[in-house]
Amino acid sequence: MKNYTTKEFLRIRNGYEKARQLYLLKKYKPAITALKRPIQSLEYGSEKTIFLAKCYKLLSQCYEGMQDHEKAENYEKESQKIIKLLEK
Repeated sequence: MKNYTTKEFLRIRNGYEKARQLYLLKKYKPAITALKRPIQSLEYGSEKTIFLAKCYKLLSQCYEGMQDHEKAENYEKESQKIIKLLEK
């Protein structure tokens, strides 16, 4: 597992929180944009984490809000895959 510095972790967490706030305001496109950096950082570590699953879940909800059901379903499946993998 990649060890994140405090600065990296805060950047990831703050990006997620910003995206979550935008999602709650129904600003879906800016929320998707805000999620890109945290997801890229988490995927770069190539370690499947619960935080990556949460990011995918939020991304799925954003696409659902934009009526893009195909992408929403894809990210929901990815989120569920990670959660099942971590439960083992």
